[in-house]
Amino acid sequence: REAIIMKQRFCVAAAFATAIAATAMVSIPYATCFVPSPINIQPHHGPVPIARPNRMSSSLHMMSSIHTPRKLLVVGGGIGGLSSAFDAKHNLRPEDEVTVVSDRECFQFTPSNPWVSTRMRTPEDISISLTEILPRHKINFVNSKATRLDPGRQTLKLENGETLDYDYLIIATGPRLAFDEVPGANKYPVSVCTTPHASHAAIEVDKLQEDPGPVVVGSMQGSSCFGPAYEFGLLLHSELYKRGGTKLVEQCPMTFVTPEPYIGHLGLKGAGESQRILETILKKKGIAYYDNCKINKVTSGHVSITKVDESKTMNLPCKLSMLIPPFRGHHVWEKVKGLTDDKGMIKVNDFQQSTTYPNIFGVGVCVSIPPVEKTLVPTGPPKTGYMIESQGTAAVKNIRIMIDHSEKHKEEDEEAYPQVELRNRPLLMGLCITDFGSDGAIFLTQPQYPPRRTDVTISGKLGTLAKIAFEKYFLHKIESGDTDPYYEKYMLHLIGVDRV
Repeated sequence: REAIIMKQRFCVAAAFATAIAATAMVSIPYATCFVPSPINIQPHHGPVPIARPNRMSSSLHMMSSIHTPRKLLVVGGGIGGLSSAFDAKHNLRPEDEVTVVSDRECFQFTPSNPWVSTRMRTPEDISISLTEILPRHKINFVNSKATRLDPGRQTLKLENGETLDYDYLIIATGPRLAFDEVPGANKYPVSVCTTPHASHAAIEVDKLQEDPGPVVVGSMQGSSCFGPAYEFGLLLHSELYKRGGTKLVEQCPMTFVTPEPYIGHLGLKGAGESQRILETILKKKGIAYYDNCKINKVTSGHVSITKVDESKTMNLPCKLSMLIPPFRGHHVWEKVKGLTDDKGMIKVNDFQQSTTYPNIFGVGVCVSIPPVEKTLVPTGPPKTGYMIESQGTAAVKNIRIMIDHSEKHKEEDEEAYPQVELRNRPLLMGLCITDFGSDGAIFLTQPQYPPRRTDVTISGKLGTLAKIAFEKYFLHKIESGDTDPYYEKYMLHLIGVDRV
Protein backbone atom coordinates (compact mmCIF):
# COMPACT_ATOMS: atom_id res chain seq x y z
CA ARG A 1 0.00 0.00 0.00
CA GLU A 2 2.83 2.37 0.91
CA ALA A 3 4.57 1.77 -2.41
CA ILE A 4 1.38 2.42 -4.39
CA ILE A 5 0.66 5.65 -2.50
CA MET A 6 4.27 6.82 -2.90
CA LYS A 7 4.22 6.06 -6.63
CA GLN A 8 0.99 8.02 -7.10
CA ARG A 9 2.42 10.98 -5.21
CA PHE A 10 5.71 10.75 -7.08
CA CYS A 11 3.90 10.75 -10.43
CA VAL A 12 2.22 14.03 -9.49
CA ALA A 13 5.52 15.49 -8.28
CA ALA A 14 7.41 14.24 -11.34
CA ALA A 15 4.82 15.77 -13.68
CA PHE A 16 5.24 19.09 -11.87
CA ALA A 17 9.04 18.82 -12.08
CA THR A 18 8.88 17.93 -15.77
CA ALA A 19 6.79 21.02 -16.50
CA ILE A 20 9.29 23.20 -14.65
CA ALA A 21 12.20 21.53 -16.45
CA ALA A 22 10.54 22.02 -19.84
CA THR A 23 10.23 25.73 -19.06
CA ALA A 24 13.88 25.82 -18.03
CA MET A 25 15.01 24.11 -21.26
CA VAL A 26 13.46 26.73 -23.49
CA SER A 27 14.12 29.81 -21.37
CA ILE A 28 17.61 29.53 -19.89
CA PRO A 29 20.65 30.53 -22.00
CA TYR A 30 23.37 28.50 -20.28
CA ALA A 31 26.80 30.02 -19.92
CA THR A 32 28.97 26.95 -20.34
CA CYS A 33 32.61 26.10 -19.96
CA PHE A 34 34.63 22.91 -19.69
CA VAL A 35 37.59 22.96 -17.35
CA PRO A 36 39.10 19.77 -15.80
CA SER A 37 38.20 19.40 -12.13
CA PRO A 38 40.52 17.99 -9.41
CA ILE A 39 40.45 14.92 -8.27
CA ASN A 40 30.60 12.60 6.03
CA ILE A 41 27.57 13.76 9.15
CA GLN A 42 27.81 11.56 12.10
CA PRO A 43 24.54 10.63 13.81
CA HIS A 44 24.37 12.10 17.30
CA HIS A 45 23.38 9.89 20.18
CA GLY A 46 22.24 11.39 23.46
CA PRO A 47 21.22 14.94 24.38
CA VAL A 48 21.07 17.62 21.70
CA PRO A 49 24.48 19.37 21.64
CA ILE A 50 24.65 23.09 22.32
CA ALA A 51 27.08 25.31 20.45
CA ARG A 52 29.17 27.20 23.01
CA PRO A 53 31.51 30.15 22.46
CA ASN A 54 34.89 28.83 21.37
CA ARG A 55 37.64 29.80 23.84
CA MET A 56 40.48 30.23 21.39
CA SER A 57 43.14 32.93 21.80
CA SER A 58 40.30 35.35 21.15
CA SER A 59 36.69 34.39 21.71
CA LEU A 60 35.09 33.28 18.43
CA HIS A 61 31.83 35.07 19.08
CA MET A 62 33.49 38.20 20.48
CA MET A 63 35.71 38.28 17.40
CA SER A 64 32.82 37.81 14.99
CA SER A 65 30.71 40.40 16.78
CA ILE A 66 33.05 43.19 15.69
CA HIS A 67 32.65 42.22 12.04
CA THR A 68 29.65 43.87 10.43
CA PRO A 69 28.74 42.64 7.91
CA ARG A 70 29.70 39.05 8.67
CA LYS A 71 31.81 37.19 6.15
CA LEU A 72 30.77 33.69 5.08
CA LEU A 73 33.36 31.76 3.09
CA VAL A 74 32.16 28.71 1.13
CA VAL A 75 34.91 26.43 -0.21
CA GLY A 76 33.69 24.31 -3.10
CA GLY A 77 31.94 24.94 -6.42
CA GLY A 78 29.82 21.80 -6.65
CA ILE A 79 26.29 20.97 -5.55
CA GLY A 80 27.10 21.41 -1.83
CA GLY A 81 29.02 24.65 -2.22
CA LEU A 82 26.61 26.41 -4.57
CA SER A 83 23.45 25.33 -2.77
CA SER A 84 24.99 26.60 0.49
CA ALA A 85 26.02 29.91 -1.10
CA PHE A 86 22.60 30.54 -2.64
CA ASP A 87 20.86 29.53 0.59
CA ALA A 88 23.08 32.03 2.40
CA LYS A 89 22.04 34.87 0.12
CA HIS A 90 18.39 34.08 0.91
CA ASN A 91 18.77 33.36 4.64
CA LEU A 92 21.51 35.67 5.92
CA ARG A 93 21.14 39.43 6.29
CA PRO A 94 21.49 41.65 3.19
CA GLU A 95 24.69 43.19 4.55
CA ASP A 96 26.42 39.84 5.10
CA GLU A 97 29.06 38.96 2.52
CA VAL A 98 29.18 35.55 0.79
CA THR A 99 32.27 34.36 -1.08
CA VAL A 100 32.74 31.08 -2.96
CA VAL A 101 36.24 29.66 -3.45
CA SER A 102 36.73 26.88 -5.99
CA ASP A 103 39.61 25.52 -8.04
CA ARG A 104 37.10 24.90 -10.83
CA GLU A 105 35.95 27.75 -13.03
CA CYS A 106 32.61 26.13 -13.73
CA PHE A 107 29.91 24.11 -12.03
CA GLN A 108 29.40 20.67 -13.54
CA PHE A 109 26.32 18.58 -12.78
CA THR A 110 27.93 15.38 -11.51
CA PRO A 111 24.81 13.14 -11.69
CA SER A 112 24.86 13.49 -15.49
CA ASN A 113 28.41 12.16 -15.85
CA PRO A 114 27.25 8.64 -16.85
CA TRP A 115 25.42 10.30 -19.76
CA VAL A 116 28.62 12.13 -20.76
CA SER A 117 30.53 8.82 -20.75
CA THR A 118 28.10 7.36 -23.32
CA ARG A 119 27.86 10.59 -25.37
CA MET A 120 24.24 11.23 -24.40
CA ARG A 121 25.51 14.61 -23.13
CA THR A 122 28.53 16.79 -23.81
CA PRO A 123 30.47 18.44 -20.97
CA GLU A 124 29.15 21.79 -22.17
CA ASP A 125 25.56 20.56 -21.74
CA ILE A 126 26.01 20.19 -17.97
CA SER A 127 28.42 23.05 -17.20
CA ILE A 128 27.75 26.60 -16.02
CA SER A 129 30.40 29.30 -15.66
CA LEU A 130 30.89 30.34 -12.04
CA THR A 131 32.66 33.54 -13.06
CA GLU A 132 29.42 34.65 -14.75
CA ILE A 133 26.68 33.20 -12.57
CA LEU A 134 27.91 34.01 -9.03
CA PRO A 135 28.56 37.76 -9.44
CA ARG A 136 25.13 38.03 -11.08
CA HIS A 137 23.64 36.93 -7.74
CA LYS A 138 25.95 39.20 -5.70
CA ILE A 139 28.19 36.37 -4.53
CA ASN A 140 31.95 36.87 -4.71
CA PHE A 141 33.93 34.21 -6.57
CA VAL A 142 37.62 33.35 -6.25
CA ASN A 143 38.96 30.77 -8.68
CA SER A 144 41.80 29.18 -6.73
CA LYS A 145 42.66 26.16 -4.60
CA ALA A 146 42.71 26.23 -0.79
CA THR A 147 46.18 25.43 0.57
CA ARG A 148 46.13 26.26 4.30
CA LEU A 149 43.41 26.81 6.89
CA ASP A 150 44.14 28.63 10.16
CA PRO A 151 41.05 28.34 12.39
CA GLY A 152 42.68 30.41 15.14
CA ARG A 153 43.14 33.45 12.92
CA GLN A 154 40.07 32.56 10.86
CA THR A 155 41.96 32.75 7.57
CA LEU A 156 42.24 30.59 4.45
CA LYS A 157 45.32 30.76 2.27
CA LEU A 158 44.92 30.11 -1.45
CA GLU A 159 47.20 28.77 -4.17
CA ASN A 160 47.08 32.13 -5.98
CA GLY A 161 48.73 33.83 -2.98
CA GLU A 162 45.57 35.41 -1.54
CA THR A 163 44.62 35.02 2.11
CA LEU A 164 40.92 35.37 2.88
CA ASP A 165 39.51 36.01 6.34
CA TYR A 166 36.11 34.78 7.45
CA ASP A 167 33.65 34.83 10.32
CA TYR A 168 32.02 31.56 9.26
CA LEU A 169 33.36 28.85 6.96
CA ILE A 170 31.50 26.12 5.05
CA ILE A 171 33.69 23.35 3.65
CA ALA A 172 32.04 21.66 0.65
CA THR A 173 35.01 20.53 -1.43
CA GLY A 174 33.76 17.07 -2.28
CA PRO A 175 36.03 14.02 -2.05
CA ARG A 176 39.55 13.08 -2.95
CA LEU A 177 39.33 10.02 -5.21
CA ALA A 178 41.44 7.28 -3.64
CA PHE A 179 42.39 5.30 -6.76
CA ASP A 180 45.84 4.86 -5.23
CA GLU A 181 44.49 2.35 -2.70
CA VAL A 182 44.40 -0.43 -5.33
CA PRO A 183 47.46 -1.16 -7.54
CA GLY A 184 46.83 -0.05 -11.11
CA ALA A 185 43.50 1.63 -10.36
CA ASN A 186 44.95 5.11 -10.87
CA LYS A 187 46.10 4.16 -14.38
CA TYR A 188 43.89 1.68 -16.19
CA PRO A 189 40.16 1.95 -15.34
CA VAL A 190 38.02 4.82 -16.55
CA SER A 191 35.79 6.76 -14.16
CA VAL A 192 32.59 8.81 -14.11
CA CYS A 193 33.34 10.59 -10.82
CA THR A 194 34.12 13.90 -12.54
CA THR A 195 33.07 15.34 -15.89
CA PRO A 196 36.63 15.26 -17.32
CA HIS A 197 36.82 11.61 -16.25
CA ALA A 198 33.52 10.92 -17.99
CA SER A 199 34.76 12.65 -21.15
CA HIS A 200 37.79 10.37 -21.19
CA ALA A 201 35.51 7.37 -20.62
CA ALA A 202 33.50 8.39 -23.72
CA ILE A 203 36.68 8.17 -25.81
CA GLU A 204 37.41 4.70 -24.43
CA VAL A 205 33.84 3.60 -25.18
CA ASP A 206 34.36 4.70 -28.81
CA LYS A 207 37.54 2.58 -28.92
CA LEU A 208 35.61 -0.37 -27.49
CA GLN A 209 33.15 -0.12 -30.36
CA GLU A 210 36.03 -0.35 -32.85
CA ASP A 211 37.90 -3.08 -30.96
CA PRO A 212 35.35 -5.02 -28.88
CA GLY A 213 36.21 -7.06 -25.82
CA PRO A 214 35.17 -7.91 -22.24
CA VAL A 215 34.06 -5.15 -19.88
CA VAL A 216 34.34 -5.00 -16.08
CA VAL A 217 32.26 -2.40 -14.21
CA GLY A 218 31.79 -1.84 -10.50
CA SER A 219 33.10 -0.33 -7.27
CA MET A 220 36.21 -0.76 -5.17
CA GLN A 221 36.16 -1.77 -1.51
CA GLY A 222 35.36 1.19 0.73
CA SER A 223 33.22 2.83 -1.96
CA SER A 224 30.12 4.74 -0.96
CA CYS A 225 28.76 5.71 -4.39
CA PHE A 226 27.14 2.69 -6.02
CA GLY A 227 24.37 4.18 -8.16
CA PRO A 228 26.72 5.53 -10.89
CA ALA A 229 28.37 2.11 -11.24
CA TYR A 230 25.04 0.41 -11.96
CA GLU A 231 24.04 3.33 -14.15
CA PHE A 232 27.21 3.32 -16.25
CA GLY A 233 27.12 -0.45 -16.75
CA LEU A 234 23.49 -0.51 -17.88
CA LEU A 235 23.82 2.64 -20.00
CA LEU A 236 26.92 1.18 -21.67
CA HIS A 237 25.04 -2.04 -22.42
CA SER A 238 22.22 -0.02 -23.98
CA GLU A 239 24.64 2.16 -25.95
CA LEU A 240 26.53 -0.85 -27.35
CA TYR A 241 23.23 -2.30 -28.50
CA LYS A 242 22.35 0.98 -30.24
CA ARG A 243 25.72 1.12 -31.98
CA GLY A 244 26.09 -2.50 -33.03
CA GLY A 245 23.05 -4.50 -32.04
CA THR A 246 23.17 -7.93 -30.41
CA LYS A 247 26.44 -8.77 -32.18
CA LEU A 248 28.39 -5.94 -30.51
CA VAL A 249 26.81 -6.66 -27.12
CA GLU A 250 27.90 -10.31 -27.37
CA GLN A 251 31.41 -9.22 -28.34
CA CYS A 252 31.59 -7.12 -25.15
CA PRO A 253 30.49 -9.47 -22.33
CA MET A 254 30.10 -7.47 -19.13
CA THR A 255 30.84 -8.38 -15.51
CA PHE A 256 29.68 -6.27 -12.56
CA VAL A 257 31.73 -6.41 -9.34
CA THR A 258 30.83 -4.77 -6.04
CA PRO A 259 31.80 -4.84 -2.35
CA GLU A 260 28.09 -4.73 -1.44
CA PRO A 261 26.88 -7.79 0.51
CA TYR A 262 24.23 -8.22 -2.17
CA ILE A 263 23.22 -6.55 -5.42
CA GLY A 264 21.12 -3.47 -4.70
CA HIS A 265 22.42 -2.93 -1.16
CA LEU A 266 23.65 0.52 -2.32
CA GLY A 267 25.38 1.17 1.02
CA LEU A 268 21.88 1.59 2.49
CA LYS A 269 20.85 -1.96 3.45
CA GLY A 270 18.79 -1.70 0.28
CA ALA A 271 15.98 0.65 -0.72
CA GLY A 272 12.57 -0.91 -1.13
CA GLU A 273 12.88 -3.71 -3.69
CA SER A 274 16.26 -2.53 -5.00
CA GLN A 275 17.82 -6.00 -4.73
CA ARG A 276 15.12 -7.73 -6.75
CA ILE A 277 14.90 -4.95 -9.34
CA LEU A 278 18.65 -4.66 -9.99
CA GLU A 279 19.26 -8.41 -10.00
CA THR A 280 16.41 -8.83 -12.50
CA ILE A 281 17.78 -6.11 -14.80
CA LEU A 282 21.34 -7.51 -14.72
CA LYS A 283 20.12 -11.05 -15.45
CA LYS A 284 17.82 -9.85 -18.23
CA LYS A 285 20.73 -8.11 -19.97
CA GLY A 286 23.07 -11.07 -19.49
CA ILE A 287 25.47 -9.24 -17.17
CA ALA A 288 27.37 -11.51 -14.78
CA TYR A 289 27.83 -10.13 -11.28
CA TYR A 290 29.80 -10.79 -8.11
CA ASP A 291 29.04 -9.26 -4.72
CA ASN A 292 31.24 -9.22 -1.57
CA CYS A 293 34.21 -8.45 -3.84
CA LYS A 294 37.57 -6.92 -3.09
CA ILE A 295 39.60 -5.51 -6.00
CA ASN A 296 43.22 -6.72 -5.74
CA LYS A 297 44.81 -5.24 -8.84
CA VAL A 298 43.91 -3.66 -12.17
CA THR A 299 45.92 -4.02 -15.38
CA SER A 300 45.27 -3.13 -19.01
CA GLY A 301 43.92 -6.62 -19.66
CA HIS A 302 42.32 -7.88 -16.45
CA VAL A 303 40.85 -7.02 -13.06
CA SER A 304 41.90 -9.28 -10.18
CA ILE A 305 39.18 -9.74 -7.56
CA THR A 306 38.61 -11.81 -4.45
CA LYS A 307 35.08 -12.91 -3.64
CA VAL A 308 35.60 -12.68 0.09
CA ASP A 309 32.58 -14.70 1.23
CA GLU A 310 33.86 -17.65 -0.82
CA SER A 311 37.61 -16.97 -0.39
CA LYS A 312 37.86 -17.21 -4.17
CA THR A 313 40.27 -15.14 -6.30
CA MET A 314 39.57 -14.55 -9.99
CA ASN A 315 41.19 -12.69 -12.87
CA LEU A 316 38.47 -11.10 -14.99
CA PRO A 317 39.59 -10.27 -18.55
CA CYS A 318 38.75 -6.78 -19.77
CA LYS A 319 39.21 -4.52 -22.74
CA LEU A 320 37.55 -1.71 -20.74
CA SER A 321 37.08 -1.31 -16.99
CA MET A 322 35.23 1.34 -14.96
CA LEU A 323 35.60 1.31 -11.19
CA ILE A 324 34.27 3.76 -8.57
CA PRO A 325 37.00 4.39 -5.96
CA PRO A 326 36.59 5.01 -2.23
CA PHE A 327 36.26 8.66 -1.23
CA ARG A 328 38.71 10.36 1.12
CA GLY A 329 39.18 13.91 2.41
CA HIS A 330 41.45 16.52 0.86
CA HIS A 331 44.90 16.86 2.39
CA VAL A 332 44.46 20.57 3.16
CA TRP A 333 41.84 19.75 5.81
CA GLU A 334 43.79 16.82 7.27
CA LYS A 335 46.49 19.25 8.36
CA VAL A 336 44.10 21.03 10.75
CA LYS A 337 44.10 19.42 14.19
CA GLY A 338 40.76 17.91 15.17
CA LEU A 339 38.96 18.89 11.96
CA THR A 340 38.85 15.49 10.23
CA ASP A 341 38.54 11.79 10.93
CA ASP A 342 41.18 9.20 10.00
CA LYS A 343 40.04 9.30 6.36
CA GLY A 344 40.33 13.06 6.09
CA MET A 345 36.57 13.68 6.17
CA ILE A 346 35.17 16.67 8.11
CA LYS A 347 33.80 15.66 11.53
CA VAL A 348 30.48 17.37 12.24
CA ASN A 349 27.65 17.14 14.77
CA ASP A 350 23.92 16.87 14.06
CA PHE A 351 23.86 20.51 12.92
CA GLN A 352 26.66 20.22 10.30
CA GLN A 353 28.92 22.12 12.72
CA SER A 354 32.54 21.04 13.20
CA THR A 355 32.97 19.10 16.43
CA THR A 356 36.11 21.17 17.16
CA TYR A 357 35.60 24.61 15.59
CA PRO A 358 32.10 26.08 16.14
CA ASN A 359 32.26 28.56 13.25
CA ILE A 360 33.23 25.89 10.70
CA PHE A 361 30.58 23.74 9.01
CA GLY A 362 30.87 20.78 6.64
CA VAL A 363 28.55 19.99 3.73
CA GLY A 364 28.42 17.20 1.17
CA VAL A 365 30.64 14.28 0.28
CA CYS A 366 33.60 15.70 2.25
CA VAL A 367 31.66 15.15 5.52
CA SER A 368 32.22 12.11 7.73
CA ILE A 369 29.21 9.76 7.96
CA PRO A 370 29.42 6.28 9.51
CA PRO A 371 28.31 3.21 7.53
CA VAL A 372 24.66 2.23 7.72
CA GLU A 373 25.88 -1.22 8.79
CA LYS A 374 29.13 -3.17 8.98
CA THR A 375 29.63 -5.32 5.89
CA LEU A 376 32.00 -8.19 5.12
CA VAL A 377 33.83 -6.04 2.58
CA PRO A 378 33.91 -2.36 3.68
CA THR A 379 31.25 -0.09 2.16
CA GLY A 380 30.26 3.48 2.92
CA PRO A 381 26.91 5.31 2.91
CA PRO A 382 25.98 7.30 -0.21
CA LYS A 383 25.54 11.07 -0.10
CA THR A 384 22.98 11.96 -2.70
CA GLY A 385 22.26 15.40 -4.10
CA TYR A 386 19.19 16.14 -2.02
CA MET A 387 20.94 15.07 1.19
CA ILE A 388 23.80 17.43 0.31
CA GLU A 389 21.39 20.31 -0.31
CA SER A 390 19.74 19.54 3.05
CA GLN A 391 23.10 19.74 4.80
CA GLY A 392 23.79 23.12 3.21
CA THR A 393 20.38 24.48 4.23
CA ALA A 394 20.86 23.31 7.83
CA ALA A 395 24.38 24.79 8.00
CA VAL A 396 23.25 28.20 6.68
CA LYS A 397 20.21 28.40 8.96
CA ASN A 398 22.39 27.56 11.97
CA ILE A 399 24.93 30.19 10.96
CA ARG A 400 22.11 32.74 10.89
CA ILE A 401 21.16 31.71 14.44
CA MET A 402 24.78 32.24 15.53
CA ILE A 403 24.96 35.66 13.85
CA ASP A 404 21.72 36.83 15.45
CA HIS A 405 22.80 35.48 18.83
CA SER A 406 26.18 37.22 18.74
CA GLU A 407 24.59 40.50 17.68
CA LYS A 408 22.07 40.31 20.49
CA HIS A 409 24.71 39.69 23.16
CA LYS A 410 27.78 41.47 21.74
CA GLU A 411 27.76 44.11 24.50
CA GLU A 412 27.77 41.52 27.31
CA ASP A 413 30.80 40.39 29.26
CA GLU A 414 32.53 37.36 27.77
CA GLU A 415 32.18 35.29 30.94
CA ALA A 416 28.44 35.95 31.05
CA TYR A 417 28.03 35.22 27.35
CA PRO A 418 25.00 32.89 27.03
CA GLN A 419 25.00 29.67 25.09
CA VAL A 420 23.59 29.53 21.58
CA GLU A 421 21.34 26.61 20.80
CA LEU A 422 21.23 25.45 17.19
CA ARG A 423 17.95 24.02 15.92
CA ASN A 424 18.33 22.94 12.31
CA ARG A 425 19.27 19.36 11.49
CA PRO A 426 19.36 18.00 7.94
CA LEU A 427 17.04 15.09 7.25
CA LEU A 428 19.46 12.39 6.12
CA MET A 429 17.35 11.10 3.28
CA GLY A 430 18.49 8.94 0.40
CA LEU A 431 17.02 10.00 -2.96
CA CYS A 432 18.72 8.54 -6.03
CA ILE A 433 17.32 8.93 -9.57
CA THR A 434 18.93 6.72 -12.21
CA ASP A 435 18.71 6.06 -15.94
CA PHE A 436 19.47 2.53 -17.14
CA GLY A 437 19.01 3.19 -20.86
CA SER A 438 15.75 1.40 -21.64
CA ASP A 439 14.27 2.39 -18.26
CA GLY A 440 15.35 3.74 -14.88
CA ALA A 441 14.70 3.68 -11.16
CA ILE A 442 14.06 6.01 -8.24
CA PHE A 443 15.37 4.90 -4.84
CA LEU A 444 13.89 6.72 -1.84
CA THR A 445 14.77 6.08 1.82
CA GLN A 446 13.73 8.40 4.63
CA PRO A 447 15.67 8.60 6.80
CA GLN A 448 18.73 6.92 5.34
CA TYR A 449 19.49 5.14 8.61
CA PRO A 450 16.94 2.48 9.70
CA PRO A 451 14.30 2.43 11.11
CA ARG A 452 12.73 4.21 8.15
CA ARG A 453 9.42 5.89 7.58
CA THR A 454 9.73 5.50 3.82
CA ASP A 455 11.60 2.78 1.92
CA VAL A 456 10.55 2.62 -1.73
CA THR A 457 11.99 1.82 -5.15
CA ILE A 458 10.07 2.84 -8.27
CA SER A 459 11.33 1.35 -11.55
CA GLY A 460 10.38 1.94 -15.17
CA LYS A 461 10.31 4.81 -17.66
CA LEU A 462 9.37 7.21 -14.86
CA GLY A 463 12.94 6.94 -13.52
CA THR A 464 14.45 8.06 -16.84
CA LEU A 465 11.97 10.92 -17.24
CA ALA A 466 12.54 12.01 -13.64
CA LYS A 467 16.30 12.14 -14.14
CA ILE A 468 16.00 14.21 -17.31
CA ALA A 469 13.65 16.60 -15.53
CA PHE A 470 15.92 16.76 -12.47
CA GLU A 471 18.97 17.63 -14.57
CA LYS A 472 17.26 20.49 -16.41
CA TYR A 473 15.58 21.71 -13.26
CA PHE A 474 18.77 21.75 -11.17
CA LEU A 475 20.70 23.65 -13.84
CA HIS A 476 17.79 26.10 -13.90
CA LYS A 477 18.07 26.50 -10.11
CA ILE A 478 21.77 27.30 -10.38
CA GLU A 479 21.09 29.87 -13.11
CA SER A 480 18.28 31.45 -11.10
CA GLY A 481 20.31 31.55 -7.87
CA ASP A 482 17.62 29.84 -5.78
CA THR A 483 18.24 26.18 -4.94
CA ASP A 484 15.30 25.87 -2.54
CA PRO A 485 12.32 27.62 -4.22
CA TYR A 486 8.89 27.54 -2.62
CA TYR A 487 7.35 25.29 -5.29
CA GLU A 488 10.08 22.66 -4.74
CA LYS A 489 9.35 22.68 -1.02
CA TYR A 490 5.68 22.10 -1.74
CA MET A 491 6.30 19.43 -4.38
CA LEU A 492 8.63 17.40 -2.16
CA HIS A 493 6.48 17.92 0.92
CA LEU A 494 3.72 16.30 -1.13
CA ILE A 495 5.67 13.03 -1.07
CA GLY A 496 6.74 13.45 2.54
CA VAL A 497 10.21 14.88 1.92
CA ASP A 498 11.63 17.94 3.73
CA ARG A 499 15.16 19.33 3.95
CA VAL A 500 15.54 20.08 7.67
